[in-house]
Order: sequence, then structure tokens, then C-alpha cells
Amino acid sequence: MKKKLVFGLASLSLVTILLTSQSNYNEIPDYCLGAETKTKCRKALFPEYKYDAAKTTKITFKPKKQFKELEIPIYIGEKYRLIWSMEGLPQQIDVEVYDKKYEAKSRDVLFTTRSMSKEDKQFITFDPKKPMRRLYIDYLIPPAEDSVKKGCVVFTLGYKIKK
Repeated sequence: MKKKLVFGLASLSLVTILLTSQSNYNEIPDYCLGAETKTKCRKALFPEYKYDAAKTTKITFKPKKQFKELEIPIYIGEKYRLIWSMEGLPQQIDVEVYDKKYEAKSRDVLFTTRSMSKEDKQFITFDPKKPMRRLYIDYLIPPAEDSVKKGCVVFTLGYKIKK
């Protein structure tokens, strides 16, 4: 009886070790630098703009294309600055800003990064000119270049300080 108990515990330990080592082997690398990137984006607003909000969007690059949309409510009459940092991404994505959501029949592109170089996409700034109540930010995520990877894009919103 004692031998069966010892053998059972040894077997359980071996199975636990194998499962733990297997899960570490399959872990997906994460390039996200969330908190420190948010701090950099906030500092980029000053002194002209005041911080309003920030959103870190986690992205897992998979073998197929993906799409994510953010809806940003804003006040008419205020001047805004939108900042994105892509330093936490293992590969590039495209960002597009629209006046209406994805399902809308007609929507206008207010801003896009499609024609930007890789270096210009690391830190992006956009100041909307047209007054509106909402902005829609689309992240166009290409398929993974080689293997599945994780990262994040940090979006920061600031408004102009009135004097």
C-alpha cells in the first residue's frame, strides 16, 4: 500500500513537471511595453495639450488578417490631439481614423498611416480639424510574418488648454 502511494505521488509529480515545461515551451512572446509607453505618450501632450484618456489595445498576431475598432467620444468645440505609440508591436499595423463606425454606409477617412514608412509609424500624432461628436479608430492587423506573437498599441487622447 505504501509503495502504491509513493509511486502515485512520483507519477503525479512527473506529470506536473511535464505539463509545466510544455506550457512554457508553447508560450507566445509578448512585446508590449504598456505602462512605460503610456508615460511617454502623456509627456508628448505637454505643454500645449492636457491628458484626457489612454487605451492600450492588446494584439495577438495570427496567421490571418484582423480588425479592431475603438469608438472615441469627444466634445464639439474642443481641439484634440491623438497620439499612438507602436513601440510595443513586433510588426507593423495600419491605423485609420473615421467619422463613422465600420458598419456605416458612408464614412470619411480623416487620417491613415497606410503610406507612412515604418520609422514614421513608431510614434504617430493626429490633430482632427473637423468638429464631430465621435471618432472611430480602426486597427488593421496583418497576418503574422512568421509565428504567433503578442504586442500592444498605446493610444492617448489630449485636449488643447484654452488660455
